[in-house]
Amino acid sequence: MEWTEFYRERDYDRIAYLAGDDMPDLLGRFFSRTRTPDTMLSVGCGPAVTEFAVAERHPETAVHGVDVSEDLIGDNRELAADAGLGNLTFAVDSLPDLDAGGEYDLVYCVATLFFVEDVDRALESLWSRVAAGGFLVVSYPSTGTRRGAMAMDEQSRAFFSLVVGEENLRTREAVESVLGTAVEDFWDAVDAPEEPYREFAPTVYARRE
Repeated sequence: MEWTEFYRERDYDRIAYLAGDDMPDLLGRFFSRTRTPDTMLSVGCGPAVTEFAVAERHPETAVHGVDVSEDLIGDNRELAADAGLGNLTFAVDSLPDLDAGGEYDLVYCVATLFFVEDVDRALESLWSRVAAGGFLVVSYPSTGTRRGAMAMDEQSRAFFSLVVGEENLRTREAVESVLGTAVEDFWDAVDAPEEPYREFAPTVYARRE
């Protein structure tokens, strides 16, 4: 099943799929240790739990979330309007080639590249949207992701076919090679607990000079 079908056909949970309820606070720690962005692009935002939290906690930050599912984006737009969050917008978009133009202080893409075949082109597209002095935070599919996917039930594992088939796995060194710069471990930077998601979703960040 594709994600577009998933959100169309199911009563999905409005949760952060990576790190759960901790993710907004972990990203808040990242802001404290770098800076609060004026603009944020979230790619593969899903139900946008973290994005709603950022918009609520930082009304001066313009948050733009994109996802492949029109149904999901419609739901997110309605909720943002109901909440009176004028600094939170959504659009349908997808990797590896983004339609979203402009540059952002933070480009945030977690638990999304697992489902993208051309990871390198996607990384290039994400990096090109980072403004000078801004940051990219990105998860990449790895052997740890594959181990986690192999332990899932058959229905869940079907979403991770690229990972299971080892078609899009990358290493930290490979990510650095594509970006042309060194990256740092996001989980370490925000003192994330030693939870399974750290191995399942290696997540790094880089600052654009």
